[in-house]
This record gives sequence, C-alpha cells and structure tokens, in this order.
Amino acid sequence: MGVFVRVYRRLDQLQGKLWFRTVASVLAILVIGGFYGPLLVVSYDLDAQRNALGRALVGQNLNQADEHAVSLAETGTITVNGRMYGGPEFLEQADLLFDGQGEILSPAGLARQFVSEQEPAWAPRFLLEQPGTTWMLAIVTTLWVLLIVWMQITLPFVLTVLGTAAPVAVCWALGAEPAMLAIAGMGLLTFTFVLLTRAVLILFAYPHQVLAIAHTVMKEASRTRLSLVFVIGLLILLPLLPIWLDPEAPLRFRIQTFISRSLSLTYALAACMTLFLSCATVAFEIRDRQIWQLMTKPVTRLNYLLGKWLGVLSVNVVILLVAGVSIFTYVKYLSQLPVASGLEGALDRLAVRDEVLTARVGTMPQFELLSPQQLSARVEQLIDRDPELAGQEEISLSVKRKLAADLQENHLAAQRSILPMMQRSYTFEGLRRARNLQSTLTLRYRFHILRDDEHQTFPVAFTFNDRPDTLVRRQYVPTVTHILPIGTDLIRDDGTMSVTVYNLNPPQPGRPAYGFLNFEADDFELLYKVGSFEANFFRAVLMTWVKLAFLAMLGIACSTLLSFPVACMLSFTIFLGGTLGPFLALSLHEYYPPLVSQMDWSNIGMVIRWAAQSLIRAIAQGLVFLLHSFGEYRPTQSLVEGRLIPWTSVAGVTLSLGLMWSSIALVFGYLVMRNRQLAIYSGHG
Repeated sequence: MGVFVRVYRRLDQLQGKLWFRTVASVLAILVIGGFYGPLLVVSYDLDAQRNALGRALVGQNLNQADEHAVSLAETGTITVNGRMYGGPEFLEQADLLFDGQGEILSPAGLARQFVSEQEPAWAPRFLLEQPGTTWMLAIVTTLWVLLIVWMQITLPFVLTVLGTAAPVAVCWALGAEPAMLAIAGMGLLTFTFVLLTRAVLILFAYPHQVLAIAHTVMKEASRTRLSLVFVIGLLILLPLLPIWLDPEAPLRFRIQTFISRSLSLTYALAACMTLFLSCATVAFEIRDRQIWQLMTKPVTRLNYLLGKWLGVLSVNVVILLVAGVSIFTYVKYLSQLPVASGLEGALDRLAVRDEVLTARVGTMPQFELLSPQQLSARVEQLIDRDPELAGQEEISLSVKRKLAADLQENHLAAQRSILPMMQRSYTFEGLRRARNLQSTLTLRYRFHILRDDEHQTFPVAFTFNDRPDTLVRRQYVPTVTHILPIGTDLIRDDGTMSVTVYNLNPPQPGRPAYGFLNFEADDFELLYKVGSFEANFFRAVLMTWVKLAFLAMLGIACSTLLSFPVACMLSFTIFLGGTLGPFLALSLHEYYPPLVSQMDWSNIGMVIRWAAQSLIRAIAQGLVFLLHSFGEYRPTQSLVEGRLIPWTSVAGVTLSLGLMWSSIALVFGYLVMRNRQLAIYSGHG
C-alpha cells in the first residue's frame, strides 16, 4: 500500500509541473485534431454534395418528364456535377420515391441516401450529418480535456477511466451494449460535474463580495447531502434512461420518449435541488448564527442575496451543461440506430429527421366562427326552448357563457366532420415563408371514424387547390397520427393552400350519416421546417435555466423570513401552483359564483356558499395572474414534437421570470433582511 501511495504522490506532483501540462495540452490537441479534422473534411464534403443533390431534385416531376426524375425512375441513378449517384437498390423502390403527382417525396431525404455510401465506417454517422454539430463537439471535447490538464486533475481522470473501464469491458464481453453505455455515462457525467464545479470555483476566486458568497454556495452544494442527493440521483438515473426504452418501438417514438423523460427528469431534480439549496443556504446560516460573522463585515445585504443567487445559478449551469451535452449526444446516437426494413423503416427514418430532430412551425386551417350577435341570438333561442331556463326570471352569466361556448364548439365541430362519400375543403394561410424557404410541407392528420377501431383501416383522399391532378389516396388507422409530404410548389402566390378531404368510406343504406369522418381542432395542420434541432435544443435548455433562476430567488426570498421547513413548504407550494397555472386558468372559465342579483340574502346557507365560491375564485384568479407565465413555458413538449421554440419565447420567459418576478422576490428578501434583527447580543457567552 505504501508503494501505491508514493507512486500516486509522485504522479500528482508530475501533473502539476508546467512542462507536463504544456506537453499534455499539445498532445491532446493533436489527438483531438487527428480525430475531428478528417471528420470535418468528410462532413463538409458530404454536406456540399447533399445540398447540391437537394437543389437538383427539388421540383423534379416524373409526369413532366424532368431529367433527374426520369433517370431515377428508369435507372435508379442521377448525375449531378459530373458524378453519378444511386444504383439498382433505388430502381427497386422507385415507386416509393414519387407521390401521386410524380413529385419526389423527400428530395433532402433522398439526397442523404445517395451520399450515405460514401460515409467512412470508422466515423460515427451523427458526426457526419452536420458540420456545425461536429465543430461543437470538437470544441467541447478540447475545452474539456484542457480543463483536466490545467486544473491538475489528469491523474484522477486516468483513475476514473480505469475504474469505469473494468465494468464496461465486462458488459462489452457479455454483449450488453445499453448497460455498457450506461456505466460509461455514469463515470463520464460524474467526473464532468466535479470538473465543472472546480472550474466555477476558480472563476469565483476573484476578491469580490458577491463572488465570495457564490463561491461558498458552490462549495456547500458540492459537499452537503441535501443537494448531493439530487445531483447524484441525476448522474445515475440519466444514463439508465436508454435501457428502459422499448427496442421494438419505432425509432422516432424511442427518441421522443428519451427526450421527454431525460429533460423532465433533469428539470424535476434540478428544481427540487434548487429549492432545497436556496432555502437551506440562508435559513441555516440565520439559524446557526453564521450570518453574524457576515453582517459584521462590510457585506451589504443586497450583495449577500445576489451572491447566494449567483451561487445557486452556477450550480444549475453545471447541472444543465452536464445533462444537456449528455442528452444531446445520446439523441444523436439514437438517431443513427437501424430501423425496420422496407417502407416502414424508410418512413420511420424520414419521421426522425423531418418530425422529431427539427424545428417546425405549424398552421391550422381557417374555420368560420359565429359572431357575437349570432351567438347571442342562438343562446336566447336555446333559453326560450328549454322549459327550465325559460321559467327563470334571470339567467346567470355563467349559464349563458356555457351555452355560448357549447354553441361555438358545436359549430366548429360540424366543420370538422365529413359525411361518407362527401368532401370538405380547408384553407391554410401564412405559408409564404415556407414557399420562400423551399421547405417540405407536411400535412399531419389524425382522424376518427365509427368505433375508432385501431385494427381497421379506412380510405381517404386529398386534393390541393381544387386540382384533380393532385389527387392522393391514403389508408388511415383511426386515432393514429399520419403524415403526408407536400411540395411547396402547391402554395399559391398569396401564401395560401386549399386542401380538400374526401371521406371514401361507403355509407350504409338508410343511414347516410353512419361512418362520418371527424377530427379534433389540433389534429389537422400543415408543418414546415424553419430551423435546426441543435438550436432548438439550446433554447429549450436556456428556458429551463431561466425557470430555475426564478425558483432560486424564490427560495432565497422565502428563507429570509421563514425557517427552513416553512420556507421549503411555501416555495414548493408556489412551484406547484405555477406548474398547474395553465390548467387552473382553463378551469376558471367554467367556475362562476351566482350573480349578486340572484342571491337570496335571507338564506344563510346560500350566502355562505356564495362567499366561499367568490373567495375561491378570487384566490384562483390571483394565482393565475401571478404564476401563469411559469407553467405556460414548457419547452420540453415543443422539443418532443419537433416544434420551433422561438427566441421570442426565450425573451418572454427571461423578462417575466428571470427579470420581473425574480426582481420582485429579490426586493422582498432585501426588505426583510434590512428590517430584520438578525442578531441580539445578551452580554453572556
């Protein structure tokens, strides 16, 4: 044992020498450059070929005898820039490459298939998809290794690698790839968390009141069990999530499930850690009288609170960096896993690229709404026809609003229903941007019919802009979401498109309405790509950090006035209330106390009930006003659905939560600290 201790001490001294760190840095940069350099060269070359192929294939129509479309259908190959792409395998599936109008279904997807045969076998495929992703991972890897070397923790890193390599080798020998990745991920994430924590502590070493207090909070978070429970739980559970994915499920569903579970787990554990740590770091110092030593020094109360806030924010930055890079890397790894053979696998791969790992915006069809005058007239007609309502002297406002809402919903539902062997047209607006971007449109639909038997298929057809030559027939499964790629050439000059849906289900004799097709309001839309998954993922993580920033200041403000248990209880109550805010706002539309004019004030029971309902509604309205914005921003759901998280949403959550409400909590905590008598000296002890 003594020999190992001496060897460790000598190696520890060696890693601190300047010449060792310089040589190790140069070697690390050379190794990283030797790996990522060829990757970047190949990635840029393949990306240029994909772009050239995509431009050549866009607008190619077989029915119009366009050059590349005819060549693809007859030989399975095309020639672009003097280079031939394709082969016999594309000739065999030529019928699957074109839609009913002869347009190529997915020019971008076909371009990727053409260049896939040039991808080197030694390179991870996801690093060849986009040069930007390869650059990002190269920079992250370089910074990570240089931090290890210059922070003098090369030896702990080597020991961590050796300690993790043993169980990883066992899993590899047993063929348990998911377990191998999970164990390697645990070791990598744990070491990275320690590395980034030390890096932040070095940044906070500058002599300043706020930084000194933040430095103390960082050290407190890295050694107290209260916060380490959540941090260790995240570092262990996050790598285990891929093991719980169903390997038989389509790849797009596995990726969506992983994104949802991993980001939700990260946010939940980080939020709990944030509230506990922010409440504890102030409440315990007041309880244990440690704050006496701080307040007797030239530390202002404002700097004290800002330092605590900065410390908790820094812990969250470390957690989100570690979790974010881990989630992003594994999502990219998942996207390259094999899919089912045939058309089903091709559609699954297409959905991963165009529906999940993307950033899309959608537009709904325009429906006719009843005007306020029409609604008022129809409500009065319903009241006159209802014997119970017609006999009342005055109808409450809540009843009238409920009747109006039902009438409007029934009017809209009628427009979303199509009788057997009938059709209905829907107009989409605001598609000029999609036309300018030349982005593939996707019609997403989910229909209901009869008993919604998912073991049956039903026929449906679509035409666009009332053109019979655009007829597309499809079979759909009720309650299952389907997609239909559409070319941007169908968008009119004014940015609109008309889609006609034909219900081809035959009617039954004597029952003309039996078997009508219908859909929900959000189950029929056109989507198109406007951004990348990488940028969308970054915005999602950024919004999560801003929400955690508000929770940190909330816990600090509560703990300036309350003891630790009470501060935690209040903070978690506000956190849960904010999370449920949108649902509470929805329920308020249906919850109204009786009107004052309808009250029988001599009836004590009715008065008590009215007072209780009015108080409940007032409290609920106040909570919705205060906390609605917290639950309104849910980036994980948008990321799972492949929908764009715009910078306007990031700015909105930053202004409302990161600045306004965090500032209000800061002012509250400052006023409490300024007016609170933190220490009383009795003259004894």
